[in-house]
Amino acid sequence: LRTLTMMMSAAVFSKAMVRVAPRHLISPRLLSTEAMNSMFKLYNSQITNEMNASQLYLSAKIWCDEKELTGMAAFMLNESTEERDHALEMVDFALKRDFPIELEALPAPHAHWESTEHLWSDLLQAEKTNSQALYTLANAAQEVQDHALIAFLQPFHTEQVNGVAAMKTILAKVREEAHTPGLIRQLDSEIGAQAAGK
Repeated sequence: LRTLTMMMSAAVFSKAMVRVAPRHLISPRLLSTEAMNSMFKLYNSQITNEMNASQLYLSAKIWCDEKELTGMAAFMLNESTEERDHALEMVDFALKRDFPIELEALPAPHAHWESTEHLWSDLLQAEKTNSQALYTLANAAQEVQDHALIAFLQPFHTEQVNGVAAMKTILAKVREEAHTPGLIRQLDSEIGAQAAGK
C-alpha cells in the first residue's frame, strides 16, 4: 500500500510539473517548432519589406522626375530594381529550402515630399528600418541554428551597412546644397553619373 501511495504521489507531482514546467523544461522539439514558425514568419515579412522598399524607391523616382531631378530619378530606379531583386532572391532561396511562402499585401508607398531633403531623410530612415528587420531575422535563424540562412543573409547585411552609409553622405550633401540655389542640380548630375556607372 505504501508503494502504491508513493507511485500515485509521484504521478500527481509529475502532472503538476507538466502544468508549470518552465521554458527550459519544455521539450526541445516543441521549442524548435515554435522558433522555426517564428523564423518563417519573419522571413516572409522580410520579403514584404524588400518589395515595400522597391515600391518606395519607385515612388521616389516618379517624384524626382516630376521635379526634373533626372540624376536622382535614375538612382531611385536602380535602387527600386535592386530591392525587388532582393525579394526575388529570398523567394528563390525559400523555394530551394522548402520554406513556406505567403506573400503579403503591399501598402501604397509614400508619394509626396516637401523637399529634396525630406525625400532623402525619409529614404535613410527606411533603410535603417530594413536593416533592423534583417538583424531580427538573422537572430531568429541563429536561434534555430539555420547556418545556411545565416550565410545567405550575410551579403544583405553588408549591402545595408554600405547603403546606409552612402545615404547619410548624400543627405549631408543635400542639406548643404539646398541652401545654395543651383548647386542641387550639380549634385543631381553627380548622383546621376554614379547611377549610370552602377
